[in-house]
Amino acid sequence: MTFTTAALVLALSAPADGKAPARASSGTAAGAKTGTAARSAPVPPTHVQAALADYLYKERRTILTGQPLVTFTREDAILVCRKAVAENDAQGEIQHATCEGDVKLTRGDRVVTCARATFEAASGKVVCRGDPVLRDGASVLHCEEVVYDLDQDRVLAKQVKGTLVQRPGEKPPVRGRAP
Repeated sequence: MTFTTAALVLALSAPADGKAPARASSGTAAGAKTGTAARSAPVPPTHVQAALADYLYKERRTILTGQPLVTFTREDAILVCRKAVAENDAQGEIQHATCEGDVKLTRGDRVVTCARATFEAASGKVVCRGDPVLRDGASVLHCEEVVYDLDQDRVLAKQVKGTLVQRPGEKPPVRGRAP
């Protein structure tokens, strides 16, 4: 998976064939992939839309800017932000990415908003910081940090304050145990 935070994050510069990417005049790159040898399952492709992509090949970095937003889509997860910076390996695959400005991660009914999100390819996790807010249906949680594991579809929220609304037919969490 490739997210610039975002987890995100989170597919900016490496097409599936591993060759150097061509500049897209439309500002859209699709079908890019990222992953590491340590991950056993194939990494789903992430599709990217941006107004501008600046490939810094010698630095192994890609800078994406949106007008208004950069959009990353991986399966059913969507990450948007104003600017994204990705660090790539020698094959052009994203290893780490950062999204800033109006960051929003959406997956189903769950929405996380924050000022800054990072994606680590090795773990498949998006870490949201900067006043993150997690919305899941009617539940709204203000947190210090939200870690979204996209591969496991699991969220860890730290220093939580807010309102949890139980869905019909859902069992309440057991005190002292993670779901």
